[in-house]
Amino acid sequence: MNSEDVNRGGGQPGKTRDEDLIAAYNRGDPRGLDELVERYRKPLFSFLVRTTKCEAEAEEIFQNTWMRVITKAHGFKGDHFKSWLFKIGYNLVVDWSRREKKQVSMDAPCGGSENDATWSDRMKTPEPGPDLLANSRDLGRAIELALAQLPAEQREVFTLRMEADMAFKDIAKLQRVSLNTALSRMHYALDKMRLLLKDHEPDRKK
Repeated sequence: MNSEDVNRGGGQPGKTRDEDLIAAYNRGDPRGLDELVERYRKPLFSFLVRTTKCEAEAEEIFQNTWMRVITKAHGFKGDHFKSWLFKIGYNLVVDWSRREKKQVSMDAPCGGSENDATWSDRMKTPEPGPDLLANSRDLGRAIELALAQLPAEQREVFTLRMEADMAFKDIAKLQRVSLNTALSRMHYALDKMRLLLKDHEPDRKK
């Protein structure tokens, strides 16, 4: 990819637009897909882990998401690759969730290994007491615990907005709700997160 590819479409200097990368891949340049995978590895995988609550399943869905991207790449005609990518991942999570509710015993090990935690253990909502949050020095862990206590729809909105930096109108389309509903879910998620993390704030000098 040359400098024209990098700067085409008003993208940031030195950073190729997502849409140009998928176009390059469709023209036969595998580096386009490689860069997209690296660009969205962390936000996409984080979203999948938080929605499935199982790293083994998140890894499988992550791989299946990119397989879908590969098979459908030539049909991509839009200008919002990130939204398209997360929609594929989201739909695979929905399909997985429906399938698991019907087929998987909650006492079965997550990931298939006897040493893995069971689905029942993975799906339990953590109930950290105020002392744990107040005394914990690991803010990241406290945030994870707080996120786990959000309703699924609010957690999805929060993660898509914060991890994937997705626009609310795109989140609304993904969840098949109105823009106001998506905004309300984010509002409630932020309120509950503030409440759960208030004891984790450092002491302020009076």
